[in-house]
Amino acid sequence: MMKDIVKFIDELADNNNKAWFDANRSRWNEVKAEWAEWTEKLITGVAAIDPLVSGLKVSDCTYRINRDIRFSPDKRPYKSHIGAYVCPFGKKSGFAGYYFHIESHLNDYIGRNMIAAGAYCLPPKELESVREEIFDNPDAFIKALNAASGFDLSDNARTVKVPKGFPADFKYVELLKYKSYSIGRSTPDDILFSDGLYDWVMENFTRCVEFNNILNQAIAYARENS
Repeated sequence: MMKDIVKFIDELADNNNKAWFDANRSRWNEVKAEWAEWTEKLITGVAAIDPLVSGLKVSDCTYRINRDIRFSPDKRPYKSHIGAYVCPFGKKSGFAGYYFHIESHLNDYIGRNMIAAGAYCLPPKELESVREEIFDNPDAFIKALNAASGFDLSDNARTVKVPKGFPADFKYVELLKYKSYSIGRSTPDDILFSDGLYDWVMENFTRCVEFNNILNQAIAYARENS
């Protein structure tokens, strides 16, 4: 399954134009069906380990292949990746969840094929609530990070200064500087194309449940008290 999906994404990245896509639309429909089958299996698996995730459809967790180019200088019409995000109430809910991602070979960086967990680009109130949760219960947060062995906390977006309202001498002050709380790890090709991919993904996602639960409790608290 994954070999067909990756092959199509790679070829699309090399031929990112409407004419090629239209000529290969039947292939895309086959790939989309395979991706839906994989995502449905992923939803079932995640719902079994995280009780907050239930009742989701494939459309709640997947994305269009078309890029929104209205305000972008990059006018390539199609994405060079494909992903599925399984989280409480679906991809637009803003809650922390579980993400599976495949990237074209044209973006050949470490981790282009990856799995991740957590919440990305949190709104200010929810971000503050997560930081307060870490400040109030640092041991629980660190325990959750350690439980997600093999994952790294993304440092793509951090503040330089200590966030307002928190003491600079807090022992774990660096953990308060993140703007997103997301952990990820690469999916090696030998795993991606193996029969054991699903088991590997679920084994890893199981280690992320505690991390996501902490984030989702903080996010829910912020919304209930806004």
